[in-house]
Amino acid sequence: MHYFRSVKVPKSFALMIFFLACFHVQAREIKLGLFFGSEITTVVFSVTAGEYMIYGDYRQVGIARKGFIYHIENSGNALTIQDTLSVLGTFSRIEFRGVSGVNVFSIRPVFPSLPPKESDDNLLLQRELNFIRIINIMDLEKYIAGTVEAEGGWTANPEFYKAQAILARTFAVRNFYRHGTEGYNLCDTEHCQAYKGKSRNNPEIFTATLATKELVLTDKQGNLVNPVYHSNCGGMTSDAFLVWKEPLPHLQPVSDPFCIHSRNAEWETVMSRSEWMSYLISKGFEKDQLQPAALNFTPIVREKFFSLGEKKVEMTEIRKDLNLKSAWFSVTSQGEKIVLHGKGYGHGAGMCQEGAMEMAKKGYVYVDILHFYFTHVLIDSIPEKK
Repeated sequence: MHYFRSVKVPKSFALMIFFLACFHVQAREIKLGLFFGSEITTVVFSVTAGEYMIYGDYRQVGIARKGFIYHIENSGNALTIQDTLSVLGTFSRIEFRGVSGVNVFSIRPVFPSLPPKESDDNLLLQRELNFIRIINIMDLEKYIAGTVEAEGGWTANPEFYKAQAILARTFAVRNFYRHGTEGYNLCDTEHCQAYKGKSRNNPEIFTATLATKELVLTDKQGNLVNPVYHSNCGGMTSDAFLVWKEPLPHLQPVSDPFCIHSRNAEWETVMSRSEWMSYLISKGFEKDQLQPAALNFTPIVREKFFSLGEKKVEMTEIRKDLNLKSAWFSVTSQGEKIVLHGKGYGHGAGMCQEGAMEMAKKGYVYVDILHFYFTHVLIDSIPEKK
């Protein structure tokens, strides 16, 4: 069943103003930090669609149209902006504010040199001590569509994109102030959610995003849940306890028959016996413990620990140390070689993307998909800020 909770109407106009001022997500705008982790000192801005007013320290200094290129550099004391003909000025902040119905820009870091990003709506550049802070101020749903394309690709069924959009939106609202001290809401990397630019490769992604506009995943008390997802669960999703050391009611193990024939359902890594033994010794196992149990380990379901006697190490730790695709794997001795045969790709908790894609192909709708992978949840409107 698809559950919705009615949205309460504010009791007064004053309350509405307070609510909108306090919770900008309801105004459907987000500030996204672009090129997170890179200290960029020089960029090139150009217009892809529409027209932009250029503001330097809140004063209009020009109009940016398609075909013009603007070079902005942090000289240490200020940001200098110039077009192909002249210098427009030096400022502490420069804003490109779209004034057309559709406004799209391209921003390309020159130093250091990075691939450009094309995105929607407005751009703010602020001078920091040694770099330019680059902030994309955009409509929330346009951001969600770009994130869905970056995280889920562009060849899936629309019902998968609807499910992915709800999870991406839930994450955005739940973590809306993650980078608040830096002057924006979220960044464009996996630290928050991957955003490679506006959704361009499949128009059905934006259509699916709008079809689920303002919908998020909550528990039955109306609290936003942790909307995690991964590439492939290998046939069984993970209990949250196995990944984050504490159980979560909405993240229970689910037997998943939909992903087991997908590309990332299984994997294999081969290493020498001596390498495997040396690794276990480095984790505190005694050398005389390592025969033969350490050479043959076959978990039927996901296990939290690889253990020998009283000594144990978390499977997630082994995955990280050895750069494995998942923490669900068996160990088999083959002569002087050790074979790690694994299932799935990613942490395994929440929605299995390849399983969800297969469900969508088979005719399941996004409501079915989300309720299959998450337990005791509702699909609801963005809750009011408490």
